[in-house]
Amino acid sequence: MNECIFCKIAAGEAESSKVYEDDDMLAFMDIQPVRTGQILVIPKEHIDHFSDIPDELALKIYRITHQLARTLRRALQPERVGLVVHGYGVAHAHMVIVPQQHADDITSGRMASVENGQVIFTVKKLPKVSREELDRIAQSIKETN
Repeated sequence: MNECIFCKIAAGEAESSKVYEDDDMLAFMDIQPVRTGQILVIPKEHIDHFSDIPDELALKIYRITHQLARTLRRALQPERVGLVVHGYGVAHAHMVIVPQQHADDITSGRMASVENGQVIFTVKKLPKVSREELDRIAQSIKETN
């Protein structure tokens, strides 16, 4: 899947601010987060649907995600931490760890707008975070563990 940005990140061909990595999976800072500190957790192998991840790997992804969520909570102290199994955006299975400061953060309320009478969800309104800031937050999370 040479066009998949997550595959490029997993292969080291695209930049990322890593918070966890092993032979099977990778966790890195989301460049366009709903809230500062949002983390993406992916299998390194290209798997389109999260439900297609082999059970053993899915359990491992959840276990590491759970550990990262606790660490993120200590490091950044959001009101809540939510988890989302995402299916759109990038067609590569991924779990999103969302530091929440508002009740609609988990439903991506910051991504909603009305265009031509329809509610549209898009990342266009979310600011991109600099690599330096992502690296700083990633380091903070790693050091909190």
